[in-house]
Amino acid sequence: MPAIKTEISSSRAKKTGGAPGRPPAPMDEVSRRVIDTASEQYMRLGFSAVTTDETARAAGISKKTLYQLFPSKDELLRNVVRENCEKHTTAIRGICRDAHCSIGKRLKRMMNYLSKVFGELSPALVHDLRRSAPGAWNDVEKNRQRCIQEDFGALLKEGRERGDFRKDVDPRIFMLIYAETVRNVINPQVFAQLDVPPARVFETVYKVLFEGMLTEKARKEYT
Repeated sequence: MPAIKTEISSSRAKKTGGAPGRPPAPMDEVSRRVIDTASEQYMRLGFSAVTTDETARAAGISKKTLYQLFPSKDELLRNVVRENCEKHTTAIRGICRDAHCSIGKRLKRMMNYLSKVFGELSPALVHDLRRSAPGAWNDVEKNRQRCIQEDFGALLKEGRERGDFRKDVDPRIFMLIYAETVRNVINPQVFAQLDVPPARVFETVYKVLFEGMLTEKARKEYT
């Protein structure tokens, strides 16, 4: 890919003031910069409102180079979605499976983490994904379901074995309720309609769902 390397080298030289003969940036470094730049723009403004020109300019490369790395804007979006899904899945998995922390505190940490993520997410992006990029939105939904089934499911199983979750509540029904709550209530568009900060929505979800699921022993441990 000599053409791409030459252009990246020239682009970086212009941005940093370095000499044109400076060794080009590795392709994975440039791809990472583009994905990080697009992710920040999409999260803040939505997908449709950001042009590839704006992303390329903010990433310090030309539009031509961007398209050599990502053949279409949809392809860039899929990469952004995949990277964010992997990042958040790793974070949630680490919280749910932290054996050094009580079940109640893990639940609270999970709610706080999700509150922060959704607080930074533009309602416009969710609308764009559902309307204009159903494939990418489907990736988000699949990842969310997998996270609920595998990571939250593992937390629920551990909590029942430890006596932290009530055993008179069917875990399959509880997981279904939680999954539907996440899908239909924990949503930036709902936040916008309610005019309520995400943190307050998550606090309510925690109180209604999880505090009711915890045993008296676990609630005392948490407090």
